This record gives sequence, structure tokens and C-alpha cells, in this order.
Amino acid sequence: MGKIIFAGTTLAILLAAAPALAQRGPQGPVKLDEYLAKQKERFADMDTNHDGVVTKEELTAFIAARMGEAPPADRVDAMFRLIDTNGDGKATATEAEAAETARFAAMDTDHDGVLTPEERRAGMMHMMGRQ
Repeated sequence: MGKIIFAGTTLAILLAAAPALAQRGPQGPVKLDEYLAKQKERFADMDTNHDGVVTKEELTAFIAARMGEAPPADRVDAMFRLIDTNGDGKATATEAEAAETARFAAMDTDHDGVLTPEERRAGMMHMMGRQ
């Protein structure tokens, strides 16, 4: 279960690194298709050269742009390993979607197919180690 919680895309990790960014997401309940659509948008934003993959460099640049500074390299490495599931140095949209689907399922504690603001908040707190 813990691995699923941490199997989010870079957005999830980014939110853990900068909790204030969590407020940028939707404020009401979110269905899986809506959740995945937003994650696809963010993946596209990270894929700055539009080649269909996100590299560590693109991830670092995305986080730095959002946070105002580059995160430590070891944090980027840890984040990247969560989405680059085959370890080839490139995170594909398919890898990211699978990770986000698993993350959604882990946060959807009542298994109704909808994430409430409370479930998202609890998921973020769990990720940040503040249960």
C-alpha cells in the first residue's frame, strides 16, 4: 500500500515538496477521468521538447519554475524513479498514467471512484509523513 501511495507522478511529489502548490488543484470532488486529464496536462507541461517523454532535466526545470528554485538532485532522483518504472531514464506518458491511476486508487479510501478534498488532503499528508 505504501508503494502505491508513493507511486504518483511528479505532481504528487512536487506537492509534497511544496505544500502550498496543493491549493492549485480542483477544490471539489474529482473523478478518475478528470484527475487523469489534469495529470496529462501537467505531463505535457513538463515535456518541454514535446518528444513524449519527461527526463530528469525536464522534471527539475518544471519543479524549479513552480517553486522558484531547483530541488536537491537526490529528491529529483527519488521522484523520477517513481514514474520511470522501467529505469530507462525517460518517463513516458503511459508510465505516468499508470502511476497516477495507482495513486488515485490509494487515495480513494472509500473506493467510490471519486476523490473528495478530504481524501486528497489525507493522501498528501500521508505522502508528507504527517498522518
